[in-house]
Amino acid sequence: MAESNLTPIASESVSTGAIMPLVSLKKHWKISVGVFVALTLLGIPIAWKKGVAFYSVTAVVHVAPRVATILQDSKEQEIPSYQQYQQFLTQQASTVGRYDIVFAALKKMGDKRFVWQQEGETDRRAAERLQAALVIKPIKDTYLFSVTLESDKKEHLDEIVNTVIAMYFEEARKDLMLYASKERLAFLYDQRKKVQDIIFEKKKRLTDIAQEISVTTFVDNSPNPYDDLLADSQKAYSVAQRERMAAEAGLQLFENPKDAKASSALESLVSEQVYKDQGLYSLKANMYVRRSKLVEQISGLDPKHPWHEQIKKQLAVIEAEVVEATTQLSNDVRHMLLEERRSRVTLTRQVEQGLLTQITEQKKRASWFSNNYNEALTLTQDIKRFYRQLESVENRINFIELESNAPGYIRMESDARPPEQPIRGGKKKLLVTFAVLGGVLGLILPIVIDLFDRRIKTAGQVEKLLGYKPLAGLLESGQEGVEAHVIADQKRRLALALNRERLRSGKPSCMVLLTAVTHGSKTTSLAFDLARDFGNMDVSAVVVEVNTLKADVRYVSESVTAGVFDLIVDADITVQQVVSPADADYPARIALGVPDEGLLFGYLRLQTALEKLSQHYSMVILDAAPILLSADVEFFASISDITLLLIAAQETQPGEIKRAVQVLERVDPKVISFVVTRLKIFKGGGYYSKVYTGKAEV
Repeated sequence: MAESNLTPIASESVSTGAIMPLVSLKKHWKISVGVFVALTLLGIPIAWKKGVAFYSVTAVVHVAPRVATILQDSKEQEIPSYQQYQQFLTQQASTVGRYDIVFAALKKMGDKRFVWQQEGETDRRAAERLQAALVIKPIKDTYLFSVTLESDKKEHLDEIVNTVIAMYFEEARKDLMLYASKERLAFLYDQRKKVQDIIFEKKKRLTDIAQEISVTTFVDNSPNPYDDLLADSQKAYSVAQRERMAAEAGLQLFENPKDAKASSALESLVSEQVYKDQGLYSLKANMYVRRSKLVEQISGLDPKHPWHEQIKKQLAVIEAEVVEATTQLSNDVRHMLLEERRSRVTLTRQVEQGLLTQITEQKKRASWFSNNYNEALTLTQDIKRFYRQLESVENRINFIELESNAPGYIRMESDARPPEQPIRGGKKKLLVTFAVLGGVLGLILPIVIDLFDRRIKTAGQVEKLLGYKPLAGLLESGQEGVEAHVIADQKRRLALALNRERLRSGKPSCMVLLTAVTHGSKTTSLAFDLARDFGNMDVSAVVVEVNTLKADVRYVSESVTAGVFDLIVDADITVQQVVSPADADYPARIALGVPDEGLLFGYLRLQTALEKLSQHYSMVILDAAPILLSADVEFFASISDITLLLIAAQETQPGEIKRAVQVLERVDPKVISFVVTRLKIFKGGGYYSKVYTGKAEV
């Protein structure tokens, strides 16, 4: 489709005028009145029977954003941000209406619950109904939320709300500050018992190990006592080896048969010991005293003196006794020294062997001791770790036990009070409600009816639907308040636009096709009016009937009997022979002339005939059938210079318009535009009512 001023692009914001409340009310006022009267009359018996007064009670609960703990400050007791506090407040408000809380509240009320619970109603159903009736919502920009209950019975209504909140407080005290405190404590008690049992078992095992390895203290990062014991044994064994070697060396010093000096050393030591012996010394001293006396006695005697020989014998005896005593002492000392050295060698050998046996046994038991000692160290570390864990559990138990009984986040801000006056309901109010409802439905129903009417009513709807502005919007003739010159002016503007398009194209003649979406678009009447306007504008025009679906008698004249059909079959016939001249009623026109139930044929000859008409007339107007009903229209659209699609208001559906446009797009006419016909004046709707009605002000 070529660009043309006949098809301007639609505005971005198009006022379609599809919704016109006043127009709908004027059009369907009987329906509005009927709905109002019907609902009002229906409300009389309903109000008489169901008109019950309702009472309301409200309690207010305060939710603090922060609570100080008893033991210590804790982030568990703080709500860090306003958004989180709002979520917490909403969550608490939702908790009040929880089923278990409402059910427990009804149970707690005892016989008073039957004020709410209906006769024959189960406890569960009563609780669910109360749960649905409670209205719980946070109060904006405060730390509060309200709990409201409405009922047609005001007795004990406040007690129901207060009992529900009291049960909520009981449950919240368990779960709010420390969620599921009972379950937490039970778990902690069980955990404490498990840890204590583990500690008991490990301590018992540690005691057994301590008794078995004879160690009472197990310290990590300290030397193994068994290693110290083994080192001490090794050290003692080394000392014993040295002592044994020293003892053997000392023995060999006295009795080594291969060493000649061994006897000299022994004799020297014996002589030293004998010399130092006090007994021998005393004996020698006594003997020497006796000897000195005897020597004094013998010194003055003659050898032949009888005492001389006797004294000499006594001196020999004294000398012999000294020698004997010395010899005996030397032998005893020699024997003692040898036995001492031998016993020392024996002793050191036994000690060395005993230590060697001990070390061997200790080495055999080292692995056993090490395993037990390391196990004892592990047990000691485990016991310490479990004691720390037990301390944490004990601290947590103490914290929960104290904090669970401490004041929490929530408290009652305002108790529910007994209601005094009903808030709504009653027979009069219900009747007024039905009357108001009838009035509202009476106003809305006509608008809804027109909304469900999908037919095109305004040119704006066409513009919105197609995305192009219609070339013209023609009012329906015969409407009250619409003068004939107004409609004539609209058609004259359409004729001027078509003529401007002809002049802009530079062609001496222009072929205009008029087709419609459906029947009832008044295509023939518009074609005749356009042809008369062209004549008044000194532009020659002829209307050609090409509607094969229904012949129009207005094309038939007494003076001319030939038509378009004759132009096709007879090439010698002239234009003047088929054109009915203009008269007082109709412009120049050519009838179809096709026999009944006939179809167009000879498209090439028909196109040649129409071109022949274009040589005699500046505007050739083709009056065609609706495009959705006749395939011949596609041929005429392909050869026409301008194609006008007529859309009848109050008759055409949007789907029909879209299908018609799709057909034309497939043909791809040179220029296409749209004309909305049979438009109504909507008084009170804002469309055309002020423009085209009444006298124009000068």
